[in-house]
This record gives sequence, C-alpha cells and structure tokens, in this order.
Amino acid sequence: PYPSLFGIPAMPELSGVVDEPAPARESRWDRIFAYRTNKVVRIRDANLGIPYWGIVTCVVLYIQIVVFHIEGRHTFQEPGIGAVITKFKAKGFGPDGKAFDAPDVRFPIIEPSGAFVMTRRIRMPGQTQGSCIDWDSPQKCPCGKHGTCVAGDFCEVKTWCPSVGDHNLDNLPKGAVVEDIAGLENAVLMLVAGIGFPSISEEFHVAGSNPDYSDKHKNIKISEVLELSDPPIKFEDVAKTGCIVAVNFLWNCDLTFSSSTCEPKLSVKRVDDGTGFVQKRARKKTVNGVETREAFYMYGLRFIVDSSGIGRQVSLVPIVIQLGSCLALVQIAAMAADFIMLNMYDKDRSEAYYRCKVKIMEDRSYLQDRLNLVTDQKQKANANIRAGILGASGSGAGIALGPGAGGRGSMGSVRGTKTD
Repeated sequence: PYPSLFGIPAMPELSGVVDEPAPARESRWDRIFAYRTNKVVRIRDANLGIPYWGIVTCVVLYIQIVVFHIEGRHTFQEPGIGAVITKFKAKGFGPDGKAFDAPDVRFPIIEPSGAFVMTRRIRMPGQTQGSCIDWDSPQKCPCGKHGTCVAGDFCEVKTWCPSVGDHNLDNLPKGAVVEDIAGLENAVLMLVAGIGFPSISEEFHVAGSNPDYSDKHKNIKISEVLELSDPPIKFEDVAKTGCIVAVNFLWNCDLTFSSSTCEPKLSVKRVDDGTGFVQKRARKKTVNGVETREAFYMYGLRFIVDSSGIGRQVSLVPIVIQLGSCLALVQIAAMAADFIMLNMYDKDRSEAYYRCKVKIMEDRSYLQDRLNLVTDQKQKANANIRAGILGASGSGAGIALGPGAGGRGSMGSVRGTKTD
C-alpha cells in the first residue's frame, strides 16, 4: 500500500512493522465502552491470608456494630425542636407559722423553661439613702473623694442603709429578718416536655403520650428531682444556700415507621459548682415624703428545664455512603498483606512474591517512533500522487533516480555496443 520505486519497497527496514497483518477492525463504540479489569494474583500462604481476612473481618464488624447499630449512621438524622412547660404547686411555712404558697415562693410566677423556688429569705425593711459601707461591693481604704474611710478598713459611700450584702450575711445589721421556709421538699413540679422533627415528620411528640409508658416526671416532688441528680442532692444540704439544677429531657427517636413512638430520658445535674444561688429584689415606697426601701435576699432552687434530642430515619443515601467507606477500609487489609509479603519475609521469598506481584514490561517506545515515521512517509506519498508527481503505481518523471530512503547505491556506469 506504500509507494515504491522500481518495485523496491521505499523503507525495507520497516517491513517487520508494516507487513504485520492488521488487527480485526474494531468499532468506535467498542473503544468507547471498553471494559477494563484487574489481574489478580492468588498466593497460597496462610501467613498472608490470616492477617488479610482478620483485618477484613474487623472492618466489616466495625461497620455493622459501631457504625450501623451504635452510632446509627445508616439513618438520616435531624436535631429536634423542643418545648417545655413548668408548673409548680407548694405550701410552706415560716418559723413563726406564716404560710407561703406558690406565688410567695416562686419568682417569677410564670417561667415556662424553668422555675425558681425560694427556700430562705433575708428581709431588710426601712432602708433609706445615706452613707454606710456597701456590703454588696465593699471598697477598702483609701476611698477617694466619694467615700470616707472608717475603722481603717472600708469606705462609707452613698448607698441604701443599713446595707445588706454578700459580705455581711454572717453579721446582719439590726432589723434584718431571716425566714427559713419549711416543707418545700414535698412541693410538686409539673414538667411537660415535647419535641418535633420537621424534616422527618409533622408529628409533635409529647412525653408520656405512649400508653405503655408512665410519665412519672409530670408530677414529681422537688426532693425526688434532687435524688435523680448525679451525684444525688439532699434537700436540707441546699435549702440555706440554694443551687442551680439542670433538668434535661433527652430524646433519641427512631421514626423509620409511621407507628414509631418515642419517649425521653431524664438527666438531672447540679451546675452551680457549690456556690449556691440567690436573687436580690427590692420594694420601694414613700413615707412622709421620704423614699424607703425593703430589700430581699432570696435563696432557693433554680430549675432550668430543657428538651432536646435527635430524630432518625433509615435512608438509602447514608447506607450507600457507609458501604462505600467499608469497601475503602478493606483496602487496608491488602496493603498490610503486601507489606508483610514484600518486607517481612526472607529475601528469596520476597523476590519470588515480587515477581508474582509486579510485571516489568519492556520499553517499546522506539516502535512508536518508527510507526510515526511510516505515517509521515505515507502522507508525503499521497500528497505527491495528488500533485501528479507520482503515478498511482509510485512511478513518475519527477522522481530522482538514486538510492531511496534506507537504500544502497554505488558508482554507476553505462555500457553499450556498436551498431551499424
């Protein structure tokens, strides 16, 4: 198929490449959609197989037990939107027999996400504006222009006198009244909690709605709430100093089926680090043109109630993702087996395994260069044929006589005979 001169191939040194039978013609779609697969070497060696299959088994068990069963990563998860309602009813009594009901001991009276229950009150009536030591934030001498140093320690400043503050509770001024309220350990908290997962379901789940579940937290005594804390709290230990208690309704709901029900777990924990809790309030009035104030120090139990959790629903997308991660982790087993095979065996066995594992190909890049040269020659010949320089047989007037590419030549001579 290539042009020739006098019946001699133009490039005889390429005949081994050019004259090979052409492969069967493949379609364009066969090239586009060609399938490639890996070649597998099977090595019969238990010292390699046991670590390999041991790692594969660990990976599969990890995905099945930890990822699917414990962490639930095969599900679509959504944080819930929770709501709580806290009600309180109680009856307590002061040291003089004075009765205290719910409006007397709860401040504020309405607080949906919690409740403050007063257990001890210090009352300082008849305070007026004057100069005395401010025991809420006492200032030590020297005092500056706005205070006067007294007794060589603290400064008298303008404030409500007589002062009651954090620094003189053990030595209250004359006229202060201390009221410890008894019986509040039997006060009842009514805790109603609910949660919703809008992206999964339109249903709003309320604690105790399951007929098979008894909501013991809907009406629970304060002493019982404190006993549920970790560690447990005794009411008498916090009655005089107060404390802050976090009450959390924790939901973990599987909503795969429409008939699924969900109930929360209760978590109770003290969060004030033993410092207690106190509220300060004041009530002002004017008597004979003089403004007076009645100050209150109220110690008590501050309950902070919250409802939160996670809703889950089995979904195909996270399942496919976790199966993909399982297949990726399985490659660790093959890497470990290869490392043992090529680095931890003796030299002869490692080299034998290497020859099985790795196939080193001969460098055949020079063949591509020769094929490119043949292609260029064919294109030039076709151009000469179209220009009329060559005939279809490869001969023509424009062909220079002499050795062709890769041919051999020598000095020529003309021999003739004499004729009449």
